[in-house]
Amino acid sequence: MADTVSQIKERLDIADFLRGYLQVTPAGKNLKARCPFHQEKTPSFMISPERQTWHCFGCGLGGDAISFLMKYENIEFFDALKILAEKTGVDIRQSGNQDQRQLNTLYDINKSAAAFFKNSMTAAAGDYLKSRGLKLETIEEFGVGFAPDDPDAISRHLANSDHSVANIEKAGLILKTERGTYLDRFRNRIMFPIANAFGKIVGFTGRIMPGFESEKIGKYVNSPETPIFNKSKLLYGFDKTKNFIREKKSAVLVEGQMDFLMAWQDGLKNLVATSGTALTLDHLRTIKRIADNLILSFDSDDAGQNATERSIDLAGSADLASRVLELPPDLEAKDPADIALSKPGLLAKLVETAKPAMEYYFNRYDVSKKSDIVQWKKNVRAVLGKIKSLWSAMERSHLIKEVSTRSGIDEVNILEEMEAIK
Repeated sequence: MADTVSQIKERLDIADFLRGYLQVTPAGKNLKARCPFHQEKTPSFMISPERQTWHCFGCGLGGDAISFLMKYENIEFFDALKILAEKTGVDIRQSGNQDQRQLNTLYDINKSAAAFFKNSMTAAAGDYLKSRGLKLETIEEFGVGFAPDDPDAISRHLANSDHSVANIEKAGLILKTERGTYLDRFRNRIMFPIANAFGKIVGFTGRIMPGFESEKIGKYVNSPETPIFNKSKLLYGFDKTKNFIREKKSAVLVEGQMDFLMAWQDGLKNLVATSGTALTLDHLRTIKRIADNLILSFDSDDAGQNATERSIDLAGSADLASRVLELPPDLEAKDPADIALSKPGLLAKLVETAKPAMEYYFNRYDVSKKSDIVQWKKNVRAVLGKIKSLWSAMERSHLIKEVSTRSGIDEVNILEEMEAIK
């Protein structure tokens, strides 16, 4: 392992590598940048090409390219090593201990499964995707496939590739029945491969074929948690969109794969989507490393609006500015996929006019005094609760003044009311 690390370091120039993550400027024989691990206005992150190291004089962190990648992408040592090995052409497939080789096996299984699902695409599944507006090139680019309506199709395919039943189960592609036999987890489903930030397939979302939905069968099924798949940390499409997000310094968050794919196809590239889970702090940390703003574009139904509110609150507590993409009231479309299909090009325009999160709240919770005193108090307290959860003291102070102006309540009393909110 030590030889492998040495080979990677010999072939990798840390300055060139970190330019892919940071905006660097010369500082004598070194380079400097703003540290991505803490908030600062004056650059204190120094890169030494001579020593092939980095050090931040603001927060005290430092190390080599491997430690930077581990910290920046929130990954383990061997995962960082594999990524850098691919960049430098060093073969590490046989390196490491048994646990590390197990991860390689799981990556291989998921890659093979994705190819199998892609090659198993049926005319019926393809026709459904086209009816939703997806073009063939989008389907191809994101590897959308189909899991046959067969109890052991993927099991047989992977077994023929010399993968053990135990490893296939560990990858989450099969499950054990009460009788001790095995069934494919995904059957008769349109399959959306989920990749990690570096493009490695780590799991899947399967959508049951239309016409087969029932209360006993989930419309969408995700891979279970595995050593390489954690849906509370992964963002769908991030591997393809992270450079667009970094360039624009903003990320548009949508719900689910179809919204993502249709918006991407419509030209909106700084996108991410959650996969069968609510937004989490881990998701936000991933976004915040490369963006300053989060634009929320959820469904216009009650569930979508509640998800919008939860996401705004979470982003505010993580000091990430958020805006809300609101659909025109005269538009029949209820989600980004519908907009992209019925009104091509409109999504990008709506992103540009997205409302700041607190303006969204002021519209949803009218704090101007009305005849209904009970509802007025509820609205004021609802907004104050949102403000109280914000990370930034400056932002809280500014918004308290805004509530005071809109409601006619003195700031002192606003503060007293807010303090009483748990």
